[in-house]
Amino acid sequence: MTKKTTPDLKVVGKRELTYKQKQFVKNVCDIPEKFSGIKQAYCDAYDVKMGKDNSIPKWVSKDASILHCTPSITLSIKSRLQRKEDVSVASSVRTRDYVIERLYEESKTAESDASRIRSLELLGKTIAMFTDRIEEATQRSSDDVMADIENKLEELLESNPDIESVISGTKD
Repeated sequence: MTKKTTPDLKVVGKRELTYKQKQFVKNVCDIPEKFSGIKQAYCDAYDVKMGKDNSIPKWVSKDASILHCTPSITLSIKSRLQRKEDVSVASSVRTRDYVIERLYEESKTAESDASRIRSLELLGKTIAMFTDRIEEATQRSSDDVMADIENKLEELLESNPDIESVISGTKD
């Protein structure tokens, strides 16, 4: 079974997105809780007037879908989401590094022993130094294992007499 991969999109003859297209891309990527989908993002970017009952006109669905499937828009959405994810990852890594650095400094320069010990404890937790692992290793001799197997077989034969007749080759 081969893994299905998505093709890399490339725009031939680069054409700059219009202001409204850029706004549509921004709406789709940046504010998913505000815009319930591409139709809402389209309405906001293109200043669509709502129907009498404050509903989205039916033609918006088609136009929004066509716009969303345009290669330059799809590529812009994909690159914007990737940038957003990269920034998020970089931010969390920077924060983690900063906290560890500050804990390290605190463990060396804190005025109270309790603060230094607490800093060292938290540093140790970042590398899972204090997680409890219980390993239970029991060594058994081969004679003990053989005796257990024989006991299990005897119990099995006693609980099911039909097995003994199959093993011995006789039928009752």
